[in-house]
Amino acid sequence: MKKIFLILFTIVITISCSKSNNDNNYPNIPVVNINFDLNLNLPSANDLRVPNGTYIDYNHGYNGIAIVNNVRYYSAWELTCPDHNAATPCSKLVQKKKNDIYVYCQCKDKHNGQEAQFSLITGQSMTPGLKYVQLKPYPVYESNGALRIRY
Repeated sequence: MKKIFLILFTIVITISCSKSNNDNNYPNIPVVNINFDLNLNLPSANDLRVPNGTYIDYNHGYNGIAIVNNVRYYSAWELTCPDHNAATPCSKLVQKKKNDIYVYCQCKDKHNGQEAQFSLITGQSMTPGLKYVQLKPYPVYESNGALRIRY
């Protein structure tokens, strides 16, 4: 009886601890492989040297990547509105001014005529009605004065 219980327990634990697929949380954003390195000593990365500083790169990710200095760590986010089909041109998130900690979705038709606003600090939507919508995060590794984003 103990053997049967142990076998069943092992099977249940194995199934419940399977690798979760975070991409299921973002059905509107296609999965893309990212292999991006950013040298923090480059002039283009100057804004990341200060707290809440941001760096935008539209050449990686699906519609781009935003990186923010969260004081003790760096965060990276996909620049596609998670509330829209990524192929829609207006779903590309943009900053309204350089080094802003907010990005905006230009698809006003789905947000009661306004641009949806997302925080680059938390990834959370700041728009009423999108309270539980979050930007797609990417893992950031810091090493020897460089940031690495692998996905």
